[in-house]
Amino acid sequence: MRNIFRSRVIGATFVVLALVATACGSGDDVADGSTITVGSFNFPESQILAEIYAQTLEANDYPIEKKLNLGSRELIFPSLKSGEIDLLPEYLGSSLGVGFGIDSASDADSVATALSDAFAAEGVTVLQYAPGEDKNVFVVTQEFAAANNLVTISDLAGVADLTLGGPPECENRDTCYGGLTGTYGLSQLKFESIQEGAARIAALENGEIDVGLLFSTQPVIVEKGFVALEDDKVLIRAENIVPVLNLSIADEYGSDLTKLIDSVTAKITTDVLLELNGKVENEGLDPDAVAKDWLTSNGFL
Repeated sequence: MRNIFRSRVIGATFVVLALVATACGSGDDVADGSTITVGSFNFPESQILAEIYAQTLEANDYPIEKKLNLGSRELIFPSLKSGEIDLLPEYLGSSLGVGFGIDSASDADSVATALSDAFAAEGVTVLQYAPGEDKNVFVVTQEFAAANNLVTISDLAGVADLTLGGPPECENRDTCYGGLTGTYGLSQLKFESIQEGAARIAALENGEIDVGLLFSTQPVIVEKGFVALEDDKVLIRAENIVPVLNLSIADEYGSDLTKLIDSVTAKITTDVLLELNGKVENEGLDPDAVAKDWLTSNGFL
């Protein structure tokens, strides 16, 4: 009887040890895997989102490297396609239109499907998109809107000698200056390159420009009382946040990685974007600190 009992104890011990070894091996496999390079564009919201994903992965033992504030999509896309960047928080419509020059229907599902098809040829997979979105908006001051009876972008056609202020890449984009002159036919509109958002806001308030390009999730639009002109010809498509991931990384780490990323994405609403941007714009907090606080409050850290 003692021998049988002893055999059972020894057998159970081996099972426990095997399970522990398997668990340790699983963690080691993640920690010893390929480094996941997380990139961002050169504006605060993109940096916050990149920090959110990078910190989540790091907290789950994935090896990560951050390459943030890199520049515009035109500069980053070659690195994404070549595999120098593995994970990038993107925006549905801009990614498809600017990144690939492809137009599509304006709804998020249609844009996401078209974007997945376009990226598949580049060895990149498109993950689930967030409920939150951030669109380009063209804003004017309340005084300028009242003086010229402006409600929609089309209303600008009746105003002479207009100047739009936007970042350098805006000039040639169909979703920015190129679209205003092409789709809307605003041939009288001039363009002034102003990289920083704060400088565009100051130029708008000072009357140096008449129209400013801002993002719909910038709290300053409400705080300053700017009028966001209605995009009555639907120049801007759905712009939900969507992480795109190098396919080789997705294959290496499997569904555990993609499910983790998707779980974070599902929590990113438009209100969340407004809140996070406000902490950077109004409170002067760094994107990494803002990301950490949000992840902690949502149970990811």
